[in-house]
Amino acid sequence: MSFSSSSVPFFRPLSPSHQSDKTNAKMENEREFGTEFTKEFVERHNELRKLHGCPELTLCEELSEMAKEWADRIAWQGHVSFAEMSGVGENVTVFPEGKCAHEMVDYWYAENRKYEYDSPGWQEGTNYFTQIVWKSTREVGVGRSTMRSFPQQMEKDEKITNGHSEEALKKVVVIAFYRPAGNSNRSGQFELNVPKPIAQ
Repeated sequence: MSFSSSSVPFFRPLSPSHQSDKTNAKMENEREFGTEFTKEFVERHNELRKLHGCPELTLCEELSEMAKEWADRIAWQGHVSFAEMSGVGENVTVFPEGKCAHEMVDYWYAENRKYEYDSPGWQEGTNYFTQIVWKSTREVGVGRSTMRSFPQQMEKDEKITNGHSEEALKKVVVIAFYRPAGNSNRSGQFELNVPKPIAQ
């Protein structure tokens, strides 16, 4: 899949001259945070998807590399923004440092309490949950980066809300990219892709 420079200006085209940069980004991600975070992140997704009868996701290194690059960009610019890539879904949040992968995924999944299965469709404050369980999604990539400081102009809020928090000086931005993307507005897609939890 190719992405136009106008829609994703940050990402450079994949080419042989950039492969070493991609490899270095991956090594940096693994060195700084370790592979256990990624393993736990994907496993928790699949545990939650299983509750809804949805197939497991596989880890995609390409998506993880792009997620790491985007996380680094957000950490540098100091505020949350979305990549908005064609065909790729995304969950983006700034968490307090010290949160484990399991807690981060559970935070997104907790939006399920607001989702009305009997009225399937886009519903405010549930899009992170619906992307996690979206049935036709097959791949996920994850990246994260430490934000050493946080802009004073951002709204003060003791809770974490879709990338807005200011309680600590040191925070971690976590990016998950999904493919194919979920949350499609096409007729009938939410009904097909966000099934109710299977009765235990």
